[in-house]
Amino acid sequence: MKIIKLTIISFSLFLIAITGMTAQTLTAKQQEYEKNKVQIFTVNERDNLLNWFAERAKLMDLSEEKQDEYTGVLIFYFVKMSRLDDKDQGNSKEEILQKLDGLVKKQDTEIKKILTEEQFKIHQKNYGKLLKSIKLRIAQTEY
Repeated sequence: MKIIKLTIISFSLFLIAITGMTAQTLTAKQQEYEKNKVQIFTVNERDNLLNWFAERAKLMDLSEEKQDEYTGVLIFYFVKMSRLDDKDQGNSKEEILQKLDGLVKKQDTEIKKILTEEQFKIHQKNYGKLLKSIKLRIAQTEY
């Protein structure tokens, strides 16, 4: 059950991140959002990262309730983080990285309340590796 749920959540995050709608079906606001969206990973790269993270998250052996709470916090901050590099935000690379670090600290504060000390260590190890990939790609991206 946990594997299926985590896979569904990962897939949902993937869909949020790459929205496959065509311009004809988008509202004016959605078209503006799409015009400003910056994609730092290809679809395959993002899929691989999400699958990798989902596999590592299984190591925490979360109850269904804790998994729901954990996933809710991740999704909330993922959406906030994914907007940092959009063109309409006007952030420089340095500002993106600074704001990203701030959001990660807030996220960790919330996640620490949900997980045991051991689970939180696993989360930090996994999320640290994911964050390293994100920061490297931000550094390589032209804005």
